[in-house]
Amino acid sequence: MTAIVTTIKNAVKAKLDSLVPTTLGQVIVDDFKQDGFAYKDIGTFPAAVLASPSLEGVAETNRDNLRTHNFTIGIIQKGENVTSANDIEELMETIINAFDEDPRLGGAANGCVEPSSSTPESITSGDGSFVVFTVTVKAKAIKNLSF
Repeated sequence: MTAIVTTIKNAVKAKLDSLVPTTLGQVIVDDFKQDGFAYKDIGTFPAAVLASPSLEGVAETNRDNLRTHNFTIGIIQKGENVTSANDIEELMETIINAFDEDPRLGGAANGCVEPSSSTPESITSGDGSFVVFTVTVKAKAIKNLSF
């Protein structure tokens, strides 16, 4: 049986994949082997880097917990691809809208999804300048307790 966290992560990845190539250039799943801008395999921007979630649990009933899976998705855009602040704001909103329009991630998050974003920042790296922000997806699912 697949763990709830794996099912939800796969659904988040599939949602991001559905934005390629119209909104995102590529989606990378963070495997903990590289650090931040050490990603040498980013070939197409903007790139989304999906990290493993943090987990929170709250008692829903005496037999169920409402588990929140907090996924942080790093969005990296090359500075040279940005012509105005609108470019980043519209990118941010398009990604958020994708999660808003599928609030249960196809049934994987039966407790609903709450997407949000951070404030964009400009970062200079050895490879150039980038605009980065994060999208946080709080995907909630009921965990049935067996005791």
